[in-house]
Amino acid sequence: MKQKFYLIILSIFACSSLFAQVISYEALKKEFNSFEYEKVIQISDSLLKSDKNLPDSLAIDIYLMRAVSYYSIAREDSAAKNFEEILNINPNYSPDPLIISPKLISLFDQVKLNYRPKQPVQSDSTSAKPTEALKEKAQSQNFARLKNLILPGWGHLSREFSAKGAVITSVSLLNLAGMIYFIYDTNQKEKSYLNETNKILIPSRYNDYNNAYKIRNALIISYAALWIYSQVDMLIFDKDEETFGKTVSYDVNTNTVFFGISLGF
Repeated sequence: MKQKFYLIILSIFACSSLFAQVISYEALKKEFNSFEYEKVIQISDSLLKSDKNLPDSLAIDIYLMRAVSYYSIAREDSAAKNFEEILNINPNYSPDPLIISPKLISLFDQVKLNYRPKQPVQSDSTSAKPTEALKEKAQSQNFARLKNLILPGWGHLSREFSAKGAVITSVSLLNLAGMIYFIYDTNQKEKSYLNETNKILIPSRYNDYNNAYKIRNALIISYAALWIYSQVDMLIFDKDEETFGKTVSYDVNTNTVFFGISLGF
């Protein structure tokens, strides 16, 4: 029973970030279908800032809704910028004429005609020293992992994994508080049981101690499992995109979520 409980907890942690994405996207789509274009822009801003590793198909759909929304409120320049973001993700993208108006397709074609792909930054292979940017990134990662060793989820918050970090940190604090309390409570009830001389009260004292003992152990084990999960998650998922591929893809047309992992060596 305990093993099933721990597996359920770990599954919830693993899926928390994905659920946050889907919920935010569904809210965005609802406002878009209701022609609430100002709200679409606000929600999409929040969604794009909170998660930098959105699946390509999901990101394209969000930028497309933003482009339509900006165009609908007479902000053609902003609509064009969102079309450029789509082309940054997929230079070969073409909008579906069944769902996009001819005017917007004309604007997209104009943006695509003038679009210049971003040139990748070439590293200096002759330089023995890493750049300052790489140094700062490495320091940031190491500091975040150190925080995560102290409190599960703290490192995720430092690395701006906001949804997952908030869930893990909150559960960690609750688990830790409960664990500390029941360690103290178990010690007190153990003393009370050992010092009890009334034979009538001894069984009751023992039951109180035994129950507190079991809860204490369960909290210690669950906190250890959470700590291990958090460290493994931090080490695996806090990687550059070139060494760790996207783990989730989302098909907008079928509303289907696909899971997959690709590692580079």
